[in-house]
Formats: sequence, C-alpha cells, structure tokens
Amino acid sequence: MQRRDFLLLRAEGSERVAELSCEKLFIHYQDLNAGFQQGNQEEGLAEDADWWAGEPNLHINSIDPDSFFSSVLEDLKEVNTIHVQDMEWLVQGEFRVRVETLLIAFKARGGEVQFAAAS
Repeated sequence: MQRRDFLLLRAEGSERVAELSCEKLFIHYQDLNAGFQQGNQEEGLAEDADWWAGEPNLHINSIDPDSFFSSVLEDLKEVNTIHVQDMEWLVQGEFRVRVETLLIAFKARGGEVQFAAAS
C-alpha cells in the first residue's frame, strides 16, 4: 500500500490540506505489524541461473510503526489542515494512541485538525 492510499494531499487556495483515511491507515498499520511487506525486486533472468542454484534468500523491506508514523508526520510538514475521515476505525487501542499522537504533534506545529462528521 502506498502512502497516497490513505493520505491525500491537495491545495485549497493558498492552504495545503490533507485528507487522512483512518480506515486505510489502519489496514496499512495492520500490515506493518503482521510483517506483510514488499520484498526486493528479483533481478536477472531464469536462463542466467544455474539449475542447482535454488531460490535466493528473501529480503523483506520492513519499517517499524514508530518510523512509519514519524515519516507520515514528516510528509505533513507543509500541510496546514488535516481532515480526518473514518473515525470509527480509531477504536483499536494502540492504533488509536498512535494516530492521536500524530495529530497532537501536527497541532503542536501549528496545524489544524478537522474531523469528518459521522454518516
């Protein structure tokens, strides 16, 4: 999952706005915790390999949740306002704490947080 799947950045006049989908962020967070990460791209051709070579070691690109949420906050450094959507996904304990910490850090830098009305 790419960051643009849960964080949509756009401009409204001179303001930079981000729409944060808690649903899509939660799914990405669960993938981080489960270890479902994208492996390195394989290189070379099957014709280049010796028949006895076997399969190469699996190399996983993983990022811990702390680093992930820090990078999301870094992506928000030019943003003035966050519109938080899908609030019902914030019932999960640790996930909720991480998102609230992200939003508090964003507000501490002078940003504004708006919550979407429940439908």
